[in-house]
Amino acid sequence: MKLKLFILSFIDLLLLLTGAGCKKEESLETDPAKIILGKWEMVEMCDEPVESPSAYTEYLPDSVFYEYEYATDEYYYKKYCIDTLLHEYIYVPQKECYILLFEYSYDFTDNNNKMYLHYTNFIAMCNSFTFKRIE
Repeated sequence: MKLKLFILSFIDLLLLLTGAGCKKEESLETDPAKIILGKWEMVEMCDEPVESPSAYTEYLPDSVFYEYEYATDEYYYKKYCIDTLLHEYIYVPQKECYILLFEYSYDFTDNNNKMYLHYTNFIAMCNSFTFKRIE
């Protein structure tokens, strides 16, 4: 009986130590204003893979984002805000105003390293885009 109690106690101790040694999984960020920060490259357009991305987009914390085109080596700056939708504003210097507004519903997956965008205020033949975070 003492041997059986000793073995059960030993097994309980091993299980306790094994469980205590496990690394606790970090909780993912849930604030979209923080998740969106960084560089993103398009990997799918209209549910079709993009073989060779032509640009990347970088969202900055000050509500500015820019698109960098690989072929021309040029940057295009725009404004954005994100709440329940992602709003992108395009400024027209000649008219000194924001003339275009694109709104997207969004979803972040794959540990916040994949972003799905879908137009909400715009009718287009292609209205869904998938981006992958890049370094």
